[in-house]
Amino acid sequence: MNRIAAIIAVLGSCMAASAASILTVRGEARLEVPADQFSITIGSMSTAPTVKEARTEVDATMSKLVNVVTAAGLTRDDEWHTGRYDVTPQWEPRPARTQGSTWTPKIIGYSVRASIAVMTQKMTLAGALIANAAKAGANEISALNFSLADPRSSRAEAIKAATKHAITDATTLATAAGVDLTQILQLSLDGAQATPPRPVEHRYMAANKGRAAFDMNMESAPDISGGTVTVTANVTAEWAIDPKKQ
Repeated sequence: MNRIAAIIAVLGSCMAASAASILTVRGEARLEVPADQFSITIGSMSTAPTVKEARTEVDATMSKLVNVVTAAGLTRDDEWHTGRYDVTPQWEPRPARTQGSTWTPKIIGYSVRASIAVMTQKMTLAGALIANAAKAGANEISALNFSLADPRSSRAEAIKAATKHAITDATTLATAAGVDLTQILQLSLDGAQATPPRPVEHRYMAANKGRAAFDMNMESAPDISGGTVTVTANVTAEWAIDPKKQ
């Protein structure tokens, strides 16, 4: 009987330990970090009866755009590279059905599109790059985005802040409830991410007749601000708690 009583006592002790009181707190952090790099695509598109004609115009413009990014002090491969070079056939539109059913599609021309993709930390160049690219003949300027060159560094700061907030809130809650925090039972990261500002709506795809008016408006570089990147983190912590010692 004594042995059975001892076993029951041990089981009761284990159950009490497993049913220890727990305090759970969620810490949140939201940092607004100034963007320190931008990306943009500048290019040219031309449609002509032959590939050679379309390429001639596009290649001439792309040569000028290479001079634009080089003159801006951007390094090839590190800060800019060829984004695309596409040749697409243009098909004759299908005629109305009343004209017969013997129609065979045929190529009536070609579109050639090429672009340069830029990504750099030289934030002050954004406006000037757009203006100079337009003056050089670019008729496709798009995808202007701002971001962080080292997002993990800011992510780490957000995690630290969220953890600190969790500890502060847990301490405040424990003091108000008259209990002591004894040890952290579990610590988890629910999520940490960087959300860049919305892409700048600066898309230019002009026909030749509209390019002169566009160039006239681009005599001076547009004033473009990178804004801030929102970095968030959420941390959940569980503490074992005991009644406050007298």
